[in-house]
Amino acid sequence: MPQRSDRPNVVVFFTDQQRWDCSGLHGNPLDLMPNFDRMAQAGTHVANSFTCQPVCGPARSCFQTGLYATKSGCWRNCIPLPLDSKTLAHRFRDGGYTTGYIGKWHLAEEEPVSESHRGGYQYWLASNTLEFTSDAYRTVMCDNANKPMTLPGYRVDACTDAAIRYVDSHQKDPFFLFLSFIEPHMQNHRDDYQAPAGYEERYRGRWIPPDLAALGGIDAPAYRGILRNDQEARRGARPSARRVAQSEPL
Repeated sequence: MPQRSDRPNVVVFFTDQQRWDCSGLHGNPLDLMPNFDRMAQAGTHVANSFTCQPVCGPARSCFQTGLYATKSGCWRNCIPLPLDSKTLAHRFRDGGYTTGYIGKWHLAEEEPVSESHRGGYQYWLASNTLEFTSDAYRTVMCDNANKPMTLPGYRVDACTDAAIRYVDSHQKDPFFLFLSFIEPHMQNHRDDYQAPAGYEERYRGRWIPPDLAALGGIDAPAYRGILRNDQEARRGARPSARRVAQSEPL
Protein backbone atom coordinates (compact mmCIF):
# COMPACT_ATOMS: atom_id res chain seq x y z
CA MET A 1 0.00 0.00 0.00
CA PRO A 2 1.37 3.45 -0.89
CA GLN A 3 1.91 5.78 2.06
CA ARG A 4 -0.52 8.69 2.12
CA SER A 5 0.81 12.21 2.55
CA ASP A 6 -0.06 14.01 5.76
CA ARG A 7 -1.04 17.05 3.70
CA PRO A 8 -4.80 17.33 3.25
CA ASN A 9 -6.45 16.93 -0.11
CA VAL A 10 -8.54 19.92 -1.20
CA VAL A 11 -11.77 19.79 -3.21
CA VAL A 12 -13.57 22.95 -4.30
CA PHE A 13 -17.27 22.60 -5.12
CA PHE A 14 -18.26 25.49 -7.36
CA THR A 15 -21.85 26.08 -8.44
CA ASP A 16 -23.24 28.54 -10.98
CA GLN A 17 -26.02 31.11 -10.49
CA GLN A 18 -26.81 29.98 -6.96
CA ARG A 19 -28.53 32.45 -4.64
CA TRP A 20 -27.17 33.19 -1.18
CA ASP A 21 -30.51 32.36 0.48
CA CYS A 22 -30.69 28.74 -0.72
CA SER A 23 -29.12 27.39 2.47
CA GLY A 24 -30.77 26.69 5.78
CA LEU A 25 -28.04 28.68 7.53
CA HIS A 26 -29.29 31.72 5.62
CA GLY A 27 -32.92 31.17 6.49
CA ASN A 28 -34.26 28.91 3.74
CA PRO A 29 -36.86 26.56 5.29
CA LEU A 30 -36.87 23.92 2.52
CA ASP A 31 -33.79 21.91 3.56
CA LEU A 32 -32.28 22.33 0.08
CA MET A 33 -28.66 22.26 1.19
CA PRO A 34 -28.27 19.94 4.20
CA ASN A 35 -24.73 18.90 3.32
CA PHE A 36 -23.58 22.48 2.86
CA ASP A 37 -25.21 23.42 6.16
CA ARG A 38 -23.52 20.49 7.88
CA MET A 39 -20.12 21.37 6.42
CA ALA A 40 -20.48 24.99 7.50
CA GLN A 41 -21.46 24.03 11.04
CA ALA A 42 -18.56 21.60 11.33
CA GLY A 43 -16.01 23.86 9.66
CA THR A 44 -15.87 27.52 8.77
CA HIS A 45 -19.00 29.39 7.73
CA VAL A 46 -18.51 32.80 6.15
CA ALA A 47 -21.83 34.37 7.01
CA ASN A 48 -21.26 37.55 5.00
CA SER A 49 -19.21 37.35 1.83
CA PHE A 50 -19.39 39.57 -1.22
CA THR A 51 -18.34 38.95 -4.78
CA CYS A 52 -15.93 41.37 -6.38
CA GLN A 53 -17.46 40.65 -9.80
CA PRO A 54 -21.05 39.37 -10.32
CA VAL A 55 -20.55 38.14 -13.92
CA CYS A 56 -19.56 34.58 -14.82
CA GLY A 57 -16.13 34.76 -16.45
CA PRO A 58 -14.84 37.71 -14.42
CA ALA A 59 -15.97 36.08 -11.16
CA ARG A 60 -14.13 32.90 -12.11
CA SER A 61 -10.97 34.83 -12.95
CA CYS A 62 -11.07 36.46 -9.51
CA PHE A 63 -11.42 33.11 -7.79
CA GLN A 64 -8.67 31.45 -9.81
CA THR A 65 -6.11 34.26 -9.58
CA GLY A 66 -6.98 36.18 -6.41
CA LEU A 67 -7.02 39.37 -8.47
CA TYR A 68 -9.77 41.84 -9.23
CA ALA A 69 -11.18 41.33 -12.72
CA THR A 70 -9.77 44.69 -13.83
CA LYS A 71 -6.33 43.44 -12.76
CA SER A 72 -6.60 39.92 -14.24
CA GLY A 73 -7.83 41.41 -17.53
CA CYS A 74 -11.06 39.36 -17.55
CA TRP A 75 -13.40 42.25 -16.82
CA ARG A 76 -16.28 40.86 -18.91
CA ASN A 77 -17.30 37.52 -20.39
CA CYS A 78 -15.50 36.20 -23.47
CA ILE A 79 -12.09 37.52 -22.44
CA PRO A 80 -9.69 34.58 -21.93
CA LEU A 81 -7.48 34.33 -18.88
CA PRO A 82 -4.04 35.67 -19.88
CA LEU A 83 -1.54 32.88 -20.47
CA ASP A 84 0.88 34.26 -17.87
CA SER A 85 -1.75 34.27 -15.09
CA LYS A 86 -0.86 32.49 -11.85
CA THR A 87 -3.84 30.45 -10.74
CA LEU A 88 -4.77 28.22 -7.84
CA ALA A 89 -3.45 25.31 -9.88
CA HIS A 90 0.00 26.86 -10.14
CA ARG A 91 0.10 27.66 -6.41
CA PHE A 92 -0.90 24.16 -5.40
CA ARG A 93 1.50 22.57 -7.87
CA ASP A 94 4.31 24.68 -6.38
CA GLY A 95 3.33 23.14 -3.03
CA GLY A 96 3.68 19.58 -4.31
CA TYR A 97 0.04 18.91 -5.15
CA THR A 98 -1.37 17.32 -8.27
CA THR A 99 -4.23 19.33 -9.73
CA GLY A 100 -7.45 18.53 -11.54
CA TYR A 101 -10.35 20.43 -13.08
CA ILE A 102 -13.79 18.98 -13.88
CA GLY A 103 -16.78 20.87 -15.28
CA LYS A 104 -17.33 24.37 -16.61
CA TRP A 105 -14.28 26.61 -17.17
CA HIS A 106 -15.45 29.79 -18.98
CA LEU A 107 -12.00 31.39 -18.95
CA ALA A 108 -11.10 30.69 -22.57
CA GLU A 109 -12.50 31.73 -25.94
CA GLU A 110 -12.25 28.34 -27.60
CA GLU A 111 -13.99 25.00 -27.49
CA PRO A 112 -12.37 22.63 -26.77
CA VAL A 113 -9.88 24.37 -24.50
CA SER A 114 -6.24 23.90 -25.49
CA GLU A 115 -3.74 22.95 -22.80
CA SER A 116 -2.16 26.40 -22.65
CA HIS A 117 -5.54 27.96 -21.76
CA ARG A 118 -6.41 25.60 -18.88
CA GLY A 119 -4.89 27.67 -16.12
CA GLY A 120 -2.17 25.17 -15.28
CA TYR A 121 -4.44 22.27 -14.29
CA GLN A 122 -2.83 18.90 -14.97
CA TYR A 123 -5.91 16.68 -15.14
CA TRP A 124 -8.67 18.05 -17.36
CA LEU A 125 -12.23 16.93 -18.02
CA ALA A 126 -14.09 20.09 -18.85
CA SER A 127 -15.80 22.40 -21.28
CA ASN A 128 -15.40 26.13 -21.61
CA THR A 129 -19.16 26.73 -21.85
CA LEU A 130 -20.77 23.57 -20.57
CA GLU A 131 -24.28 24.98 -21.03
CA PHE A 132 -23.70 24.90 -24.80
CA THR A 133 -21.77 21.64 -25.18
CA SER A 134 -24.19 19.60 -23.07
CA ASP A 135 -27.74 19.24 -21.81
CA ALA A 136 -29.14 18.12 -18.48
CA TYR A 137 -29.04 14.44 -19.48
CA ARG A 138 -26.28 14.64 -22.09
CA THR A 139 -22.95 15.64 -20.56
CA VAL A 140 -20.12 16.18 -23.05
CA MET A 141 -16.71 17.38 -21.89
CA CYS A 142 -13.21 17.03 -23.30
CA ASP A 143 -10.35 15.16 -21.65
CA ASN A 144 -6.64 16.03 -21.55
CA ALA A 145 -6.26 15.08 -25.22
CA ASN A 146 -9.35 17.15 -26.12
CA LYS A 147 -11.25 14.01 -26.96
CA PRO A 148 -15.00 14.54 -26.38
CA MET A 149 -16.26 12.33 -23.58
CA THR A 150 -20.00 11.65 -23.22
CA LEU A 151 -20.93 10.83 -19.63
CA PRO A 152 -24.15 9.07 -18.58
CA GLY A 153 -26.86 10.34 -16.26
CA TYR A 154 -27.89 13.77 -15.01
CA ARG A 155 -25.12 16.32 -15.51
CA VAL A 156 -24.34 16.99 -11.83
CA ASP A 157 -24.20 13.25 -11.16
CA ALA A 158 -21.96 12.72 -14.19
CA CYS A 159 -19.50 15.37 -12.99
CA THR A 160 -19.58 13.96 -9.47
CA ASP A 161 -18.90 10.44 -10.72
CA ALA A 162 -15.92 11.81 -12.65
CA ALA A 163 -14.67 13.49 -9.47
CA ILE A 164 -14.99 10.25 -7.51
CA ARG A 165 -12.94 8.46 -10.18
CA TYR A 166 -10.31 11.17 -9.91
CA VAL A 167 -10.16 10.84 -6.13
CA ASP A 168 -9.91 7.05 -6.33
CA SER A 169 -6.97 7.27 -8.74
CA HIS A 170 -5.04 9.88 -6.71
CA GLN A 171 -4.56 8.22 -3.36
CA LYS A 172 -0.78 8.61 -2.96
CA ASP A 173 0.05 12.27 -3.47
CA PRO A 174 -2.00 15.20 -2.16
CA PHE A 175 -4.35 16.67 -4.74
CA PHE A 176 -6.28 19.84 -5.43
CA LEU A 177 -9.50 19.21 -7.36
CA PHE A 178 -11.73 21.99 -8.66
CA LEU A 179 -15.22 20.59 -9.37
CA SER A 180 -17.23 23.17 -11.27
CA PHE A 181 -20.92 22.30 -11.59
CA ILE A 182 -22.96 24.36 -14.01
CA GLU A 183 -26.15 23.75 -12.04
CA PRO A 184 -28.33 25.50 -10.97
CA HIS A 185 -27.58 27.68 -14.04
CA MET A 186 -30.40 27.64 -16.58
CA GLN A 187 -30.12 25.53 -19.71
CA ASN A 188 -29.52 28.28 -22.25
CA HIS A 189 -31.15 26.85 -25.36
CA ARG A 190 -34.27 25.98 -23.36
CA ASP A 191 -34.31 29.22 -21.36
CA ASP A 192 -35.42 27.28 -18.30
CA TYR A 193 -34.19 25.10 -15.44
CA GLN A 194 -34.26 21.35 -15.87
CA ALA A 195 -34.18 19.45 -12.60
CA PRO A 196 -33.50 15.71 -12.52
CA ALA A 197 -36.54 13.48 -12.86
CA GLY A 198 -38.72 13.58 -9.75
CA TYR A 199 -37.07 16.55 -8.08
CA GLU A 200 -39.12 19.44 -9.42
CA GLU A 201 -42.32 17.90 -8.08
CA ARG A 202 -41.03 18.03 -4.49
CA TYR A 203 -41.07 21.82 -4.39
CA ARG A 204 -44.25 22.84 -6.17
CA GLY A 205 -46.37 25.15 -4.06
CA ARG A 206 -43.63 25.56 -1.44
CA TRP A 207 -42.05 28.67 0.07
CA ILE A 208 -40.37 31.11 -2.32
CA PRO A 209 -38.34 34.25 -1.48
CA PRO A 210 -40.49 37.38 -1.82
CA ASP A 211 -38.32 38.96 -4.52
CA LEU A 212 -38.64 35.86 -6.72
CA ALA A 213 -42.36 35.57 -6.04
CA ALA A 214 -42.76 39.10 -7.36
CA LEU A 215 -41.10 38.13 -10.65
CA GLY A 216 -43.68 35.46 -11.35
CA GLY A 217 -41.98 33.80 -14.30
CA ILE A 218 -39.04 31.98 -12.70
CA ASP A 219 -39.33 28.19 -12.55
CA ALA A 220 -38.66 28.00 -8.81
CA PRO A 221 -39.60 24.32 -8.23
CA ALA A 222 -37.13 23.14 -10.89
CA TYR A 223 -34.41 25.47 -9.56
CA ARG A 224 -34.87 24.07 -6.07
CA GLY A 225 -34.86 20.51 -7.34
CA ILE A 226 -31.53 21.15 -9.04
CA LEU A 227 -30.09 22.53 -5.80
CA ARG A 228 -31.22 19.51 -3.82
CA ASN A 229 -29.57 17.21 -6.35
CA ASP A 230 -26.38 19.31 -6.20
CA GLN A 231 -26.28 18.67 -2.47
CA GLU A 232 -26.73 14.94 -2.81
CA ALA A 233 -23.94 14.87 -5.39
CA ARG A 234 -21.73 16.87 -3.05
CA ARG A 235 -22.23 14.27 -0.35
CA GLY A 236 -21.17 11.57 -2.83
CA ALA A 237 -17.74 13.12 -3.41
CA ARG A 238 -16.42 12.92 0.12
CA PRO A 239 -12.76 11.97 0.11
CA SER A 240 -10.45 12.53 3.04
CA ALA A 241 -10.16 16.16 2.14
CA ARG A 242 -10.78 19.70 3.07
CA ARG A 243 -13.87 20.79 1.19
CA VAL A 244 -14.62 24.32 0.08
CA ALA A 245 -18.07 25.26 -1.17
CA GLN A 246 -18.31 28.34 -3.34
CA SER A 247 -20.88 29.68 -5.75
CA GLU A 248 -20.59 32.01 -8.69
CA PRO A 249 -23.07 34.83 -7.94
CA LEU A 250 -26.18 35.63 -9.86
